[in-house]
Amino acid sequence: MLTEKMDHILQVLTNLEEFYKENSDGKLSLQEYSTYTKFLSSNYIKKNKLIRVYWPQYSEPTPKYITGLTELDENMLILADLNMAITKHINFSLDLMHSNNYFQCIYIHKGSGILTLSNKTFQLSEGDLFVMPPDTMHSIKMLDGSICIYVMIRRKYIDSVFFELFHHNPPLISFFNKVLFEETKQESNYILFHTGDNDDVRETMLRLFSEYLWGDEFRNQIMECYLKLLFSFLFRHKQSDIETPTSFSNIELHFNEIMNYIRKDFRSATLSSVAEYMHLSKQYICRIIQQVSGTSFSKLLMDVKLKKAVQYLMESNLKLEDIADYTGFSDVSHFSRTFKTHYGLSPSKYRTQSKVQL
Repeated sequence: MLTEKMDHILQVLTNLEEFYKENSDGKLSLQEYSTYTKFLSSNYIKKNKLIRVYWPQYSEPTPKYITGLTELDENMLILADLNMAITKHINFSLDLMHSNNYFQCIYIHKGSGILTLSNKTFQLSEGDLFVMPPDTMHSIKMLDGSICIYVMIRRKYIDSVFFELFHHNPPLISFFNKVLFEETKQESNYILFHTGDNDDVRETMLRLFSEYLWGDEFRNQIMECYLKLLFSFLFRHKQSDIETPTSFSNIELHFNEIMNYIRKDFRSATLSSVAEYMHLSKQYICRIIQQVSGTSFSKLLMDVKLKKAVQYLMESNLKLEDIADYTGFSDVSHFSRTFKTHYGLSPSKYRTQSKVQL
């Protein structure tokens, strides 16, 4: 019943889509800009830089501030108390190249579309789910009658939580490790799942969307559960249904194992314990980390500890002494000094500012 309701909602054109459809022939002039603001305030758009993606095709040059924007920020689109946002692609809008500073899942619910990256084009079919890292220049054009759903996920959520669930899935962990830890970021990073008419994936996506639209004060937790369930269903597929740009080298696979170990045992992990776990020399462990991430073992370990500390600060009321202990620092003074050096704020001020923003 719920999925049928969501199906119906997704197929109905919004006012904004109707407006774009009426003016998709390029005959709309900038003098009719006031018509557009009936649906979305121009001042709001300009202030929040949202217009770049959704501006319709005009026969005249668009204002300079519109054509100049190329990146969307997660705080424009994701509510402060949520780790993700879900929306329907606005059909008939101009497919302009842009990037996001968050992870994005593009799911073709119905029909087909063309996804263009700076170095590659994908013909996406019904059931395809494309996972895109931050800072990837792209555009998407949906064919008439098609429906596309976007899931926009905060980077910090992926970084702090997602690894714990999918440490046993090499394609996903390799993807996120490359995006988050490699010294040189590549726009070719992506994962494409071909799910076809898989009912589990389809229904979970619709339930995720409905929770976003109508959920109560528990919706963030429920949405996180649905997202994890969605990826669990995705990885039930045979490997031939999962497309990644390249195969992973032995060094990258070793790096994935190292990161899995550090994330699970960051409190007590040492270079010696990692080397013993991997059955490799300490020198080779350091070489792997340097080659893949461009940093040292100690800095990588500290980065994991501090990100875990941020999670505790934002999601709990634990005392600083307890957070220092749980993240493997010798004492709270050492923790506070290290945290301030890394983030520019003391742990207490970081927590206070985060709660004010919420």
